[in-house]
Amino acid sequence: MQLKRNCWKWETKSGTYFVKFYDELYNAQRVKMIYEKLKKIEFPYFAPIRSNSAPHYIVQRWIDGRQAQYERKNDRQQVLDMLQCLHETNNEVNWGEEMIPVHNLSYKWSVRFDRFLANEEKLLPLLNDKYYSIINLTELAMKKMRKVKGKNEKKTLLHGDVVHHNFLLSDTPKMIDFDLATLGEPSDEIILWLHRVLPNVDYDLTLLLQQHSYTSKAKHKLDYLLYPNELLREWLYVLQVDDKQRSVLLEYLYPLTDQTLSKYPQLIKQIEANKQK
Repeated sequence: MQLKRNCWKWETKSGTYFVKFYDELYNAQRVKMIYEKLKKIEFPYFAPIRSNSAPHYIVQRWIDGRQAQYERKNDRQQVLDMLQCLHETNNEVNWGEEMIPVHNLSYKWSVRFDRFLANEEKLLPLLNDKYYSIINLTELAMKKMRKVKGKNEKKTLLHGDVVHHNFLLSDTPKMIDFDLATLGEPSDEIILWLHRVLPNVDYDLTLLLQQHSYTSKAKHKLDYLLYPNELLREWLYVLQVDDKQRSVLLEYLYPLTDQTLSKYPQLIKQIEANKQK
């Protein structure tokens, strides 16, 4: 049964499997290498892949479990437990020796902002004055980000896509989809996770920082949370879809934009307060 482009659910007499085809052989080889390294060190939060003779395909036992729901405290804690465990694999694996792209969050966000500015003609009629509000927030965030002092973190394997549906929870929770895995600083992935989760807890940053000790690893980068990453990403995505899809997306994106912009004064105060703790 086809799930989406290049992905299938394959039911056999020996069990059910997830099958994925990669257009680029290099990407398939990179993902297989990550799975093999994780299997070798007995990483507990993933499902190993099966050997197969088709180089462009990975075959993985089907995982039964529900998607994480970031509005649930227990789900958030389980996801952070998995991410911490993944990041700490650098104690056993020298990921820097592998064919994994290096992650640079500041550069990535700078490029995203440049794209947002370049599409002013298309975005301004959709956002009106909110377009400039997003620009002002982004410029403030990037100014503060440039002042952040590094902590000389040891680079490690980052999952690369901490959206809730990449974490399946059951008696044996698992993370899936290492397609965007990169080599980078753990604090960057925590910041990206916080960005994803904040709307689910009414932007209560203090609550999130108190609920799991691993978030402290990103304390020196709290100003990164001022960058309106979710808005920039989603509004740029709107420009890539057809008119029918765009209409559906706008139904949730307009309220999300209003909510996000209205919460920034609260978020700024919380960031400053938590930086001083």
